[in-house]
Amino acid sequence: MNPLELLQNYTYTQALLGTVLIGGCAGALGPLVYVRRTSLLADAISHSSLPGLLTAFLVATAIGWDGRNVWLLACGALLTGTLAVVCIHLIPRLTPLGQTTAMAATLTTFFSVGMLLMQYISRRPLPGKAGIQDYLLGNASTLTRADVRSTLIIGGCVLLFLFLIHTRQAAVTFDSSFAQVAGIRTSFLNAASFFALTAITVLGVKVVGVVLMVAVVISPAAAARPWTTRLLPFIALSGFFGAATAALGCYVSIAHGPLPTGPVIVLAQAALVTISLLSRKLAS
Repeated sequence: MNPLELLQNYTYTQALLGTVLIGGCAGALGPLVYVRRTSLLADAISHSSLPGLLTAFLVATAIGWDGRNVWLLACGALLTGTLAVVCIHLIPRLTPLGQTTAMAATLTTFFSVGMLLMQYISRRPLPGKAGIQDYLLGNASTLTRADVRSTLIIGGCVLLFLFLIHTRQAAVTFDSSFAQVAGIRTSFLNAASFFALTAITVLGVKVVGVVLMVAVVISPAAAARPWTTRLLPFIALSGFFGAATAALGCYVSIAHGPLPTGPVIVLAQAALVTISLLSRKLAS
């Protein structure tokens, strides 16, 4: 089935729009993670969001609410994501373990709890649990109009945030001493970046899944990095790469599937990174 025929399909157009929005927002956020060298922290946050998402689902269904409401899921992911970050910072202070070890331990512990919760949900007759396993690897065809609307609102806020803080973020990243002297509130920027990453993770779980979400954030930035040396063009180009590869992955997963959307998008981005690096090498 060619793309023009698919565009006449309501399910595909909803999936395509939501996937492109998520891919673009995740790609635009990638340069901040890339330049600050916090890829493993981003991975820990995305994996630790799984128990939060599933706990929010369980609580919501227990009291008769919609367990798939994106705002409730965001609250759950934010709580466990924050707890994971606290653990990552406390473990090196209270034990002889380094921060990298703390990240790995936190990531695996939270993800294991999430997998146990998923197993529990799959064995219970709960309303709305169909397709809950898609939170692992993603399935763009499950996106609804409400999901797309939430993605547009939250994603737009994230993009606006990136545009407004990119100069201060550059100062914090490349010269933190100058940033402090200049009166830039580094703690606020760090917290805001964490909330933005958590928000994008919540939006992306239905499309990419928590397992591969960090790749969708980092890969577009890795592909864009050889072509720019300024932060704002870096963010723009990375966002474009993220949206383009998300659109390609969505098409392939639906037209030639059903295939899990997350792995297809990540493979498309891996190919783009390879082409970008080789092209830059040949051009130089």
